[in-house]
Amino acid sequence: MTDMMKKFLVTGSVLFLVATLVFVSPLGVKPAEAHITKVFGNYLVEVGWDNEPVYTGLVNAVQVTVKKGSGDSATPVINALKDMQISIQYGGVTKPLDFLPSSTVDGQYVSPLIPTRVGTYSLVFKGSINEQAIDAEIPLDDVASVDVLNFPASSGSSSGGSVDTSQMGTLVNQLTSDIEDAKNNADSAAKSVSNVVQSFQQVKDTTDKLYMISMTGIGIGIAGIVIAVIAITRKQQH
Repeated sequence: MTDMMKKFLVTGSVLFLVATLVFVSPLGVKPAEAHITKVFGNYLVEVGWDNEPVYTGLVNAVQVTVKKGSGDSATPVINALKDMQISIQYGGVTKPLDFLPSSTVDGQYVSPLIPTRVGTYSLVFKGSINEQAIDAEIPLDDVASVDVLNFPASSGSSSGGSVDTSQMGTLVNQLTSDIEDAKNNADSAAKSVSNVVQSFQQVKDTTDKLYMISMTGIGIGIAGIVIAVIAITRKQQH
């Protein structure tokens, strides 16, 4: 078997393994499944989670896609949300969202979010899209507890579906301590540099003084030589 054939077989095997892991693994990125589309005048607004199914405590993103027209002939709307305020709502709690254009799909906008509780979330739209007024609430796919993915169950797991914050608090405290240590080290380094600069300045001042003294001495010596030469010359003339 030639080297080229071996490389071909190895590459094919690796690609097959990666594809199997992506489609079989429950953590593999899946295409959006439960998106909802609403019609507002001549505009289609589709909302949903970026990755589904959705679990508490895992990084996700809210996705909004805006198109103009209907069916397959609908075209993406660029900068569609410039006059739109969108908030996410859970029960009686709301949070304003900031959306950025997708880097891969025209007319699609995403806002990163980590859902922290099990249940139903919805998007609240207030504003307009190219003068088309929109005031609506659109539900998102339900969020499930991340506990269904945990094995064995952690000591902080609970049926309430909220994220265990004990470990997060420990990490925050550790991070704060590390930042404080880094700040102290930076202050010490700054003081050391300041001391070195001060010492250098003192050495420079001393050197400047010695230079002036030496130059003065040289000047006096030269003046003495000149005077001596003049005196000898006058003596010889007499």
